[in-house]
Amino acid sequence: MHELSITQSILEQALTEAEKHKAKKINKIKLQIGAGTAIAADCVQFYFNTIKADTIAKNSVLDIEMVPVKLRCPKCKKEYKDLEIICDCKKGVEIVSGQEMIVEYIDVE
Repeated sequence: MHELSITQSILEQALTEAEKHKAKKINKIKLQIGAGTAIAADCVQFYFNTIKADTIAKNSVLDIEMVPVKLRCPKCKKEYKDLEIICDCKKGVEIVSGQEMIVEYIDVE
């Protein structure tokens, strides 16, 4: 259910930016969601399609790009995708990507 509040925040951010630029219409919002965030993209899409109805974003598209989890060994700097077997250095891991949620851009008229 946290996806609803997240989606409301995304739409509010887009509407605020559109207002700053005196836009009359939001065409597209490009969003990046890290696979390690536990945010369900399909829920965000559903909520967005529901709450945009009475706004200047009513005909907009929410383009969601899922960013895979990428890990790196802090010693040898080798990178791993998702949760592959980690190297033999046994120095733990650094998270390189997969924890982000970013509004990449907002396309307005």
